[in-house]
Amino acid sequence: MPDEVKESHLPQGGILLHIGVHKTGTTTIQDAFAQNRAALPELGISYPGTGQAHRLIASSAMNRRLGWRPGGSPPPEPKLWHQFVQDAQKFPGITVCSSEFFAESTSQEAQRIIDRVGKNNVHVVITLRNFAKILPSAWQQILKSGYEFGYIHWLNNVLGSDELEPKSKVFWTRHRHDEVVARWANIVGKERVTVVVVDDNDRESIFRDFEGLTGLPAGTLVKNRSTSLNRSLTLAEAELLRRINSAVGGGKGWKPYSNAVHDGLVKGMVEGRVPDAGEAKLQTPQWALDRAAEYAAAYVEAIRESGVNVIGDLNHLSTRLTGPVEVTDTDVTDLPISAAVAAILGMLGSGEEKTPPSLRTRVRAQLRKAKN
Repeated sequence: MPDEVKESHLPQGGILLHIGVHKTGTTTIQDAFAQNRAALPELGISYPGTGQAHRLIASSAMNRRLGWRPGGSPPPEPKLWHQFVQDAQKFPGITVCSSEFFAESTSQEAQRIIDRVGKNNVHVVITLRNFAKILPSAWQQILKSGYEFGYIHWLNNVLGSDELEPKSKVFWTRHRHDEVVARWANIVGKERVTVVVVDDNDRESIFRDFEGLTGLPAGTLVKNRSTSLNRSLTLAEAELLRRINSAVGGGKGWKPYSNAVHDGLVKGMVEGRVPDAGEAKLQTPQWALDRAAEYAAAYVEAIRESGVNVIGDLNHLSTRLTGPVEVTDTDVTDLPISAAVAAILGMLGSGEEKTPPSLRTRVRAQLRKAKN
């Protein structure tokens, strides 16, 4: 049975602070609020800004650069968070602030954030999903930031090594879900923290949950929402991106290759094509699924004992999944031509002409290698 559901009971001028975590439907709910931004004030809800998420506000509140590429991320704007809070206090309703980067806050950063708002004026929402399902999404995210190694290599480092790579350390900062919940509950109180369990078998549930938390009429957040958001890369697409990362030194921050061009390549593949039904998907080996279920079971127990509010069934987070016994990082030799074309068009649209000719030649060589 689902755990007991409690409403946020925020006062006028209060802030519903959605802190993530990463890869738990955050883009989906952020897009829903953003697409309905203009109509929300009449319903007593404000979703400030013009973009999808509130990353810059989170950066200001935490007072540090955010993201996998710190050097490529904008510096924090000190006054942005203070202005956001002031505007929220003046709004005759509830202001929603959503950025998964808030989940990376240290105890000191979280305390400063809440001190500025006042804990009686904030309700913290944490979205969580099955831990094993987060693994491939997390690897693909760091792949998009220039990571050069395969999925199985990364899994072995994240789940089975005492010497973590830098990006594996960031993964655990984000995905020790029990610690994230405890950190914020200790600061605002357990009654002001709600965990929303994302059910992959009910894609509409996350909209209903946030409507309930904010008091929005049923069906509000489904209106005008985008139909396709941040889809997963296919196995071939991921291998293409990994090879290009390796060719241009992506692990060093894509220094010879602009972030804009890199992001254009990824966006070109994700938004520029619809994969064929038969294209192979990324697979997680059984040993990693088992390890993930063990971690998640401990998280569930700790979260349940914490006494925070829960929407949904916490047991979904630790459900043991079934996968192939063995998966290796082997070269993919069959790349759909449409994927290569979409990637190239995305790069061209982001200013490929500004990159060194020698680098463009190396990237094209990787495209040809992937197709042959």
